[in-house]
Amino acid sequence: MSGSSNTAGNYLEQLDGLAAQIAGFSDPYDHDNFDVLLQRVAGVVCEADKSGTPALDEVVEKADAILDAGIKWAYSDGDYDFLPSYAHSASDAPVVQDPFQSVGYGTALSFINYWNQFMRSDGTEEVPQSARDRVLPQPWTESYRPHPKATRLSRFREGVVPSSTATTPRAQMIYQARCEVSADEFPSPINAAIAEDSSALAIIAQGGWKHREPVLGIYLLEDQRRSSEAGAEGGNPDDESDDGDDEDASSGFRSITVDPGLTLVAHTLTMDTPRRLVFIADSQRIKSFSWSNEVAFGGWTPARGENVHTLRSRGFRGPIAVLPGGRVARAGKGSVALWNVDELETHEHGRVGKGRISLEDVWRDNDNEEIERSVGSAPSTTAAFADAQFAPSVWHLHSPTGHLLCAEDSREASRYGCYAVDLEQGGKKVTRFIGHGGGIQCFSTSTGDARVFATGCSDGYARLFDTRRPLPVMTFDAGRRSEFCLAVELIHPDGISTVFTGGDRSQSIKMWDVRARATVYELATGNNAVEALAWDDKRSTLYAATECPNMDRNGYTHNYRPAKIPRWAERDPDVPRTGMFGMSTSEDEEEGEEEDEDEYDSLEDDDGEHYWPKDAYHSERHYGYAYDAGEHMLLRYHFKQAPDSKILPDYGRAGPGSDDGYSW
Repeated sequence: MSGSSNTAGNYLEQLDGLAAQIAGFSDPYDHDNFDVLLQRVAGVVCEADKSGTPALDEVVEKADAILDAGIKWAYSDGDYDFLPSYAHSASDAPVVQDPFQSVGYGTALSFINYWNQFMRSDGTEEVPQSARDRVLPQPWTESYRPHPKATRLSRFREGVVPSSTATTPRAQMIYQARCEVSADEFPSPINAAIAEDSSALAIIAQGGWKHREPVLGIYLLEDQRRSSEAGAEGGNPDDESDDGDDEDASSGFRSITVDPGLTLVAHTLTMDTPRRLVFIADSQRIKSFSWSNEVAFGGWTPARGENVHTLRSRGFRGPIAVLPGGRVARAGKGSVALWNVDELETHEHGRVGKGRISLEDVWRDNDNEEIERSVGSAPSTTAAFADAQFAPSVWHLHSPTGHLLCAEDSREASRYGCYAVDLEQGGKKVTRFIGHGGGIQCFSTSTGDARVFATGCSDGYARLFDTRRPLPVMTFDAGRRSEFCLAVELIHPDGISTVFTGGDRSQSIKMWDVRARATVYELATGNNAVEALAWDDKRSTLYAATECPNMDRNGYTHNYRPAKIPRWAERDPDVPRTGMFGMSTSEDEEEGEEEDEDEYDSLEDDDGEHYWPKDAYHSERHYGYAYDAGEHMLLRYHFKQAPDSKILPDYGRAGPGSDDGYSW
């Protein structure tokens, strides 16, 4: 039945029939037919949207409830680990897939070795080379590279015709991965946010013993410079500035790292760009910190990194946001708390609020009074959501409309849609966006196109939505039904719609060309999982807050083996190797003992210096530089027209059973 011949009643009737079929579905192993039911629900919404029916909101709301019930069944009784995409269409809302390396190197190699040793019968062949090539990619030296200045920490997909051209030079340098890559050690990251004017990047993390200590890092992006430039100007990059900022001598990171004085690890943050404040929160309080020493609050000008405000938010445990008009909002169940920043008491004269918070049942260390005990300022007011049960777990301000893009914790609420909420209209869900198959982890918007936004989801997909449509206009299979999509970043260099996604298990960042409907390349993350991404549009720089999966909560690394690094994949392949007693091997090579660049020699196996995770997703030959971070890192990919391709992060210090861990 075509959409034009349908009335609103027909759409609702179809949905009622599908709801009954989903409610009666009982076979946990019949995934094919269950998937079709979800697709049909999305299909009804798609038809209603195209028909222009005035009852579209009612249709979407009913479909949303049906999908919530179906997805809840899938993960509870349906034997699903990851739901496949069901809200796409091949013609105008496709799923974009990356056919390259479907399984991790460690997994694939273990299977091949197992098969060759134990599964094949006498006389049968080993795993064919063609099958090996599909799961064990060829070395980086045999891969396609579109530009000689492309970073060695990239791997391109062949056969992709990208949307960038010589007439879009900024996009072209990004699409060709012409970038300098730097790294800065940081505790285990939770989330990151960047100022609207790209003046600062904030990261919240967990450090200390068993990750019980909250950590806040503020990177001063306006002040960053390469240490080589500092040396050329006669400065000493190792010196600390008067305001306590630290500049990394090797990579030019300039940052402030503070213990925020919260009782628990912070799990949400937001930035107030006009006031140069970072707001972070645990489950009880919100604190603000200045990243400038030039903004005054009631006649007091705090130093960089200084705690400016404390807000009491007991009963409101959700995400925080800075709204237009200088208001801070924090979500709770059924309502939101609001504070007017310019009216708040500051820490100029000490604690904020009357009394002190209790330290009973606090697990973190407080031997040196690390916990700041202000009770904090009470909310200026509260506002109710139209839905009394609504409790956002993640939200993002959509600046053009002033609406908050919101999603709930699917594990608690069993709701999987996202909503545009208008606090000025009684907290109503003014628009619903459906089509997710798991809990929404993050949102991303871009100043390049106010009508679109992206989501990252626990079903492994990133999705692109048009604010005028209820279903995704494009779906990116970032996780291949094997990992969450925790990080997504939408950008528009030279007006070209581009998406970055961060991999957890796949330990990489993928760049997707929306127009071409293709993966262009991936960036190495040093075998680390990506927890958050942030784009500095002013400097064409991508930041990735990453976590080392082989580092435990006490800072020790495990499950490493000696690395097998080809000569071409070393950080400085042109520098002569050193062998036993530090003697150079270059003389032997000059005498004719030339090594095969694709072979692994005894020096590489036994140098005792470089190690590689046994379960790494990629092999040492996957990228042009075999880089293992070996600890949690902030990675910076600075795209340039003419980058210095030798700017790469140092190889990590991790090893098997390493006991030289640190505690932040």
